[in-house]
Amino acid sequence: MFNNKSIFITGANRGIGLELVKESLNKDFFVIGTFRNKLKSKKVFEIKSSNINLFEMNVIEETSISSVSNQLNKPIDYLVCNAGINNGFGNLFDEDHSHANMLEVLNINVLGCILTIKNLKKNLNDNAKIILISSILGIQKHNGSSAMIYRASKAAVNNVMVSISEELKSENITVVSFHPGWVRTDMGGPNADLSANESAKSLIKSFERLKFEDTGKFFNYDGKIINF
Repeated sequence: MFNNKSIFITGANRGIGLELVKESLNKDFFVIGTFRNKLKSKKVFEIKSSNINLFEMNVIEETSISSVSNQLNKPIDYLVCNAGINNGFGNLFDEDHSHANMLEVLNINVLGCILTIKNLKKNLNDNAKIILISSILGIQKHNGSSAMIYRASKAAVNNVMVSISEELKSENITVVSFHPGWVRTDMGGPNADLSANESAKSLIKSFERLKFEDTGKFFNYDGKIINF
């Protein structure tokens, strides 16, 4: 039976985002999914369901987000800022860490969350949940020198989450971030612990358990709190 809840997922065309779409449909959510490049979105368009709407949207262009916002005819219960990239796993002096690559990571991973929330705030339902997909790589306790700019972007995401959670407390909107686990995707690589499906199933269960008292917290995919 349709549960009458809606979930908005950015970066819905691949990896964890695609599996979040599938699992949300399995849980009878109405799904709004966004993608940046239709040519790279074949798999999500293969999903046959009357409970999904797909939109082309660039998370770092406010006009693009506003256009989607104006087309929505159902309030959002769960807003999942999932779109993200990692242009380089090397250290500071590797070619991957060019100025252009680093700027793109920060724009999409950090500003993408901020602009998505800013422009979709008016579409949120009462007591909505805003979920930012972060990473344990963004906390200081996780040592390592690789993926420097990605780590920096996820540390920023967690701090953005805290700031927005404080700003929206008076409206009873829950704002949290989640570490999806080390996942076998294009970004996580083939040796990761979890499949994207396993991560998505645990994430959706954890999303459904969220309460307003959780606002401002960083969670593991299984719902356990991560201190940062």
